[in-house]
Amino acid sequence: MNESGQNQYQIDFLTGHPTAITSHKSNQIIRAACATLNNQRTRGIMEAAKLHAPSEQIQVDVWAASFERETRKLQVPVIPLSKLGISHNSDGFLDSAFLQTLVSGAEASPFLDTKSQVVYKLFDLKANGALGKKISLQKDPESAYAVELCDATLMDTMDKLSVLNKAGGHITEIVGLSENGDYLIAKQPLAYPYEDLNSDREISVFNIKGIVPLGPSLRHSIAIIWIFDAPWIVGDLHKGNIMRDANDNPTIIDALIGTIPDLAYQEVTNLAFAVNDAKDFRETNQLPLRKQFDDVDNDEL
Repeated sequence: MNESGQNQYQIDFLTGHPTAITSHKSNQIIRAACATLNNQRTRGIMEAAKLHAPSEQIQVDVWAASFERETRKLQVPVIPLSKLGISHNSDGFLDSAFLQTLVSGAEASPFLDTKSQVVYKLFDLKANGALGKKISLQKDPESAYAVELCDATLMDTMDKLSVLNKAGGHITEIVGLSENGDYLIAKQPLAYPYEDLNSDREISVFNIKGIVPLGPSLRHSIAIIWIFDAPWIVGDLHKGNIMRDANDNPTIIDALIGTIPDLAYQEVTNLAFAVNDAKDFRETNQLPLRKQFDDVDNDEL
């Protein structure tokens, strides 16, 4: 698909590439356009990621030429950080000459374009050999399943950005890679503070068609969604990840996701029920009759 041929895309004058996000506005047309870009760019980035970063055995200029050639062939947007005014300051931290530096999260360094009201997020591909975090269901010594944090790969993080956008979380576009391959760049409309955490969180989970598993074993920390013909667990739904969009709708932003071990379906009945309900909710747009939100302690999310 030719990105520039789509009516919903415009050129981002900071990056020089097509974008679906040009302001803080949020709607389903923008979400769908982002989903298309995310799919295209994920494929290209994963191919480009097979290249190795510069090492002592490869001259930097030789590696850079190879990286540029391959990303161009794969149609991966490569963004000079200078276009965003971003560079490392004297302390080694990222700073921007004309974008507003926002408080960094656990995974990314965000920068606000105050004119357009959009936020660029840089995920460091070099940090600790991992890229942010994901969640996983693991058995504890007593053979019960618990939610654990694990290091995420590049694919995990692109999955998260794509899945949450597709599910109905805060709209997110995968922009591309920095020109040296050190950063994955994403983009979102500016989000705003929640009004009531418990209420906004419940609405946000409903908006992504999330199902909270019944029973005490799994209900804390997670909801189940069905996206791309597969179930996903969504967690880390604390106050920093519940916000509102420009239309004043509660939305999930920067939550963590993970896959579900096959064995867990057989061993945790309530999880299997939640997956079936999440699939039905996604496909029918009707909340299943099972009262998924009953007896859930919001403080545990």
